[in-house]
Amino acid sequence: MTLLPLNGHYIFSKTPWLNWAQLLFGLDKGYIDEQGVSSYICDSLTNSSPEQAYEIATMAPTEQNSIRVLLQSLANKNSQEEIDVTKPWIFLLLSHLLENKEQFEDPLQIIEELYSDFDYPEEIAPLVRYMPLPDGVEGSENRLYENWKTALSDYKELFSKESH
Repeated sequence: MTLLPLNGHYIFSKTPWLNWAQLLFGLDKGYIDEQGVSSYICDSLTNSSPEQAYEIATMAPTEQNSIRVLLQSLANKNSQEEIDVTKPWIFLLLSHLLENKEQFEDPLQIIEELYSDFDYPEEIAPLVRYMPLPDGVEGSENRLYENWKTALSDYKELFSKESH
């Protein structure tokens, strides 16, 4: 099983509040593909959704090369204050990996790669095998998995505060 791209329905089930800029970031980085963006938007459509969102949701697979342009247009129209577009994707990738860890030969190796790919975010450091532990703390694979669950819980708490 490959980690990427993530399924749009899965992404919506975990983060139904993603904005256009966050979706575009995920598309640009390959965390989601055009089909996934279309699926995500289909799941999120409301009566107040912009026209471009409906266009994306109804595109035939042969037209999906236009999704990036439409998504860029949506992101530009709704540019908000500076937001961290990476945190939702760190959360999504860590969640998907934990839920499917048995399907990967070395999920902790993938975390180390994500740690590097996301420019060494401090919240992932406790999940990385080669990082030093605080004094008095013994290291083990079980501790890394507990840290992983804690990190996901911390992200959920952060997102719930941001959405209120």
